[in-house]
Amino acid sequence: MSHYDVIVIGAGTWGSSVAWQLAERGRTVLALDAFTPPHDHGSHAGATRLARQSNSTGAEYVDLTRQAFEAWGVIAERTGTEVMVKTGNVFVGQPGSKWFDNTLRNLEASPFEHEIFSGAEARARFPRVRIGDGELAVWEPNAAVSLVQPALRAMQQLGREAGVEVHYGEPVLEWTATDKGVSVRTATATYTAERVVVTVGAFSNDVLHLDLPTHVERQVLANFAVDLTAERLSSIYVAAPPGDDSAPAYGCPEPDGTFKFSVPGRGNTVEPDTLTQDVTAEDVNRIVSVVRDRLPEITGEPISMTVCMWTETEDGHWLLGHHPDSERVIVGAGCNGRGFRYAPVIGAVLADLADGVAHPELHRFDLSRDHSLSAGN
Repeated sequence: MSHYDVIVIGAGTWGSSVAWQLAERGRTVLALDAFTPPHDHGSHAGATRLARQSNSTGAEYVDLTRQAFEAWGVIAERTGTEVMVKTGNVFVGQPGSKWFDNTLRNLEASPFEHEIFSGAEARARFPRVRIGDGELAVWEPNAAVSLVQPALRAMQQLGREAGVEVHYGEPVLEWTATDKGVSVRTATATYTAERVVVTVGAFSNDVLHLDLPTHVERQVLANFAVDLTAERLSSIYVAAPPGDDSAPAYGCPEPDGTFKFSVPGRGNTVEPDTLTQDVTAEDVNRIVSVVRDRLPEITGEPISMTVCMWTETEDGHWLLGHHPDSERVIVGAGCNGRGFRYAPVIGAVLADLADGVAHPELHRFDLSRDHSLSAGN
């Protein structure tokens, strides 16, 4: 084929989701990717993503979280693939911290199970986590980790079964949209479609020829050896203290038995095509110091380090909507470090937009919104 109902440019996490869901609706779909997912050029690098049910960003994410957990359950059942592992999550923070206060407010307004502990009770409940004076510990028993590669391949499997045509290693060189349709040229061929969905992550502005209010952040992950004879550690989130707007540090158990930990940086922007796996002493020290402080049983140095990237928007929310120059071009960008666990829901929203179905209730994510909003409002 050379003509399709929809061409999806960028067949990673969001792209695989939207391609599969469009194909199941009976659309003819071509998915193009310059690489072969999973790969190190997107925001899905590594083995896991923390999938807590709480959020620090807004009340509108509560129902999206419920939908995402339900959708991952359906994906697992249909493919026979384990895509999430329940670990529970303890979120430690001090009242007055923006991230902690927002999380607690959103969680208390949600249907998600949780408990709040303080003082000696918190330390007794979580003896393996160092909890400071004045801090609270919020326990989410149903929090999980997403297994990146199995989850991604499960969506790809569903897409193939529904008829998605996938071309990996075929970068897009040019696309044009008119009132009659869309043309996409690669190094191999030229394809046409009624609509195109662009989900290329950190490369969005280059591919879309836009100046979206985004920047690409370099992030470093460290894996530590743990005592495999001890009970598995739960996932952990640690909010920055009041007055510090840094994203929370976080850690989670990995499928290989190690424990992954990251202390997200701010302002460490990169060009996506220049990202390397080079790790600095500062990267290591930043992570190790927090691990030593919060998880005293982890005493060794990291046994492996991974460098990845995610795309931040100015207001901390996804960019989902139509290209300003063409209703035929649908955009999904700005994962903000939490896009993976919402992939089935975001794929459904983008598929709806490609089908002409609007989502006015999700106006906060529309490309035309006021970008002066601040994250967490």
